[in-house]
Parts: sequence; C-alpha cells; structure tokens
Amino acid sequence: MSEEKQEANMNCTEVSELLTAYLDNEVTQKERQEIESHLAGCPRCRKELEELRSAQKILRGALKTQADDANPPPQSWTRFELGLGIQRPSFLFLFRRRKWRIIGTIIILALIITLAVLWGVGILPGVRS
Repeated sequence: MSEEKQEANMNCTEVSELLTAYLDNEVTQKERQEIESHLAGCPRCRKELEELRSAQKILRGALKTQADDANPPPQSWTRFELGLGIQRPSFLFLFRRRKWRIIGTIIILALIITLAVLWGVGILPGVRS
C-alpha cells in the first residue's frame, strides 16, 4: 500500500514541469490532485508556483497594455473616411495639360523606336525571320 502511495505522489521535478500547465488548467484531474497534494507539503514548489503566477500576471498586463495601445481611438474612422474624400492628383493628372501630353507622347515614341532598333539588331530576344 505504501508503494501505491509513493507512486501517486509527485516529486518536485515532476511538479515543476507541470506548474505552467497547472496554471493554465491544462492538467488532468488526477494530475491536479497530485500537484495540489504535493504543494500542500512543499514550500519550495509553492514559491515557484507563486513566481509563475506573478510572471503570468505581469505578462498578461503587458499584453493588455499593448493591445489597448494598438486599438485606434474612435475618431480615427471618421478621419479615415474624410481622407477618402480628398482628391489627390495622380500621375495621369499631368496629361490633362497639353504640354505634358506632347512630352509624354514623345517619350513613349522614343521608347518604342529604341525597342524596335534593339530588337532589330538582335540585342533583345524575340522571333526574327
């Protein structure tokens, strides 16, 4: 009978390995009872458990603070919607002016001619007859 009792009791190493799972309620009912039984008579493991609880509490607080900081204030959506209504000129805006249309046309023609010449002399790959 004493052997069965010894097998049921956990030692400090076993309890230490399970303390985080114990705090997160991820142990079986049998393990929970054995851990609690061990903790009742072991001040060293109780101290380790309290240190883990404290660290967990600090970590949760830090994560909550980060999450709160990550949430934008309520007026952010209103500012975002207002920003959508603002017309910003695009690159194509330049082509509304006659001068830029002429310059753009010249640049495009120069590129087409350059590509045709490069292809004709064999610098650019392609199908040639």
